[in-house]
Amino acid sequence: MTREDGSTTPAREPATVLLPTLEWTPACDDLAGQLRADDELLVICDSESDPVASTDPPERVEVLVAGEPQGCSGKANAMAHGIERAENDRFVWTDADFRREDDWLDRLIAEGEAHGPATAIPFFYGGGWWLLWEPWTVLFSTFLFYLGVGSWGGNAWGGGVTFTRDDLDVDALIADLRQALSDDGLLSERLGETHPIRSMVVRVEVPGGFRSVIDRQTRFTRLTHVREGMYDAVVVGIGLIGAAVAFPSVTAALVTGVAAVAYALLGVRRWTFLLAFPGIVTVALGGLLGIFRSEFEWAGRRYRLNGPEDVEVVD
Repeated sequence: MTREDGSTTPAREPATVLLPTLEWTPACDDLAGQLRADDELLVICDSESDPVASTDPPERVEVLVAGEPQGCSGKANAMAHGIERAENDRFVWTDADFRREDDWLDRLIAEGEAHGPATAIPFFYGGGWWLLWEPWTVLFSTFLFYLGVGSWGGNAWGGGVTFTRDDLDVDALIADLRQALSDDGLLSERLGETHPIRSMVVRVEVPGGFRSVIDRQTRFTRLTHVREGMYDAVVVGIGLIGAAVAFPSVTAALVTGVAAVAYALLGVRRWTFLLAFPGIVTVALGGLLGIFRSEFEWAGRRYRLNGPEDVEVVD
């Protein structure tokens, strides 16, 4: 491929990019500008009344209407609809809530061609109440994701993952998506080990309001609870709180230092690692939310999750 300045870029497989969103965001422009001749970008919404449905898309971009979800999340329903309409053998799943560098799509696909299913790594940041949750979200999810170990090792992140039809049973994935809450949780199960791209740590800003933070953590931890339980997280959280009360100086130095190392290795320059010590309380609280709270709001809908394949759209 020859650029305007005369330089060339390596050839790669054509891809279908699936982007669920209700509105046309700057991320849509970013991705549309990175498409190659045989790529396609499918922007998928729920209904004709969604703002993005009336968008006049640029070349190689199509806006699809998936319909209202029944027994699954709106995002999972959108992904199922997009896969059914996709023309290429390589897929890229992504989100509309973060900006991308000019070569983001090429880099992601190149990693997929080299290593098989490959995923970017999310770093969720924000203000307000999220400040307390951020360091421990980094330690227990983002950093484990980055290292490829623990409960997050080998997972796929639906905000930036690529794979091909040969990597899984596509028809079974579509059927399972229509019973799922978490698209990336399901994809992680179906793909098995996914290659984490350590050079692609993606910063995603999340709301910091109290209700938004509680709903976000309920969704994350409830998904784990209905599959594996969250009792170990509560035990670990209580142990950390006990250590903080009995040995405050040592515990503060230890958890702050570990958080600082994790932030540095991830390439994240934020002062919020300093909140790891007061944020200890969120570890046990997150586990308790997963155990006792089954309802939460996500992207304008309210869901109740009673089991891995028992998703109720409440509102």
